[in-house]
Amino acid sequence: MIRTAFFYVTLVLSTIFFGALAAIAGLVGGGRVWMDRANRGWARSVLAAAGVRVTVHGLEHLHPSGTQVIAANHQSYFDIWALIAGLPVSVRFIAKRELANIPMLSVGMRSAGHVLIDRDRARSARETLREASDRMGAEQLTLVLFPEGTRSRDGQLGRFLRGSFALALETPASLVPAAIDGGRHVYPPGAKRVRPGSITVRLGPAIRPEGAEPADRRTLMRKTRTAIEAMLPERGSGGGASG
Repeated sequence: MIRTAFFYVTLVLSTIFFGALAAIAGLVGGGRVWMDRANRGWARSVLAAAGVRVTVHGLEHLHPSGTQVIAANHQSYFDIWALIAGLPVSVRFIAKRELANIPMLSVGMRSAGHVLIDRDRARSARETLREASDRMGAEQLTLVLFPEGTRSRDGQLGRFLRGSFALALETPASLVPAAIDGGRHVYPPGAKRVRPGSITVRLGPAIRPEGAEPADRRTLMRKTRTAIEAMLPERGSGGGASG
C-alpha cells in the first residue's frame, strides 16, 4: 500500500509539474525538444515511483528521421509511459477522447501535445487525424495508436478496429508494429494497486515502406496484427480482427 500511495502522489505532482513545463514550452515557442523533455520526465518519474523497469528491443526498426506511425497492443495505462520513456524519438499518442475522464492522465497528455480524438464524431475524428498527420511531418513526430481501441483485460490481443488505421493511410510514413508485455501485471484494468515489475517493448520491421501507395486498410490491419502476435510471448487472437 505504501508503494501505491507513493505512486499516486508522484503521479499527481509530476503531472502538474511536467504538464506546466510543457504548457510553458508551448506558449514561449520552446519547440519539440522541451516538449520531449517534459514528456520523458513525466513518464520516467511515474515509472520510477511504481518500481517499473522498461526494456526495448528492435530500436533499429525506427526511422532515422523519427517520423513514423507505431501500432501497438494495449494492456495497461503504463504502456503509454513505457513508450515515452523507452523510445528515443518524439512520441505522441492518438488516443480516445474518453481519456479526458481521467483527470491526471488527460491533463498530462494534452499539455504534452498528445492527440485525443472523438471516435463517435467521424468528421471531427478525420479532421483531427489530418492535423496530426501534418504535425507528424512538420515536427518529425512518432505517432502511436492502439488498434484495439482499449486495454486488454486478459493480456490477449483484442479485436482490431479498422478505423484505427486511418492515420496510417493518410500519411506516407512507415508503420512500425510494437508488442508491449508486462503492463497487465503492473497495473491491470480496474486495479487500484500498483505492483513493481517490468515492461518489455518489442518493435518489428516497418510494414509499409515510406513513400508507398496507400495500402488496403484490411490488408494493412491483418499484416500489423500478425506482426504484433508474433512478438508477444503468448500468442492468441483474443477475438480476431474487426472491420
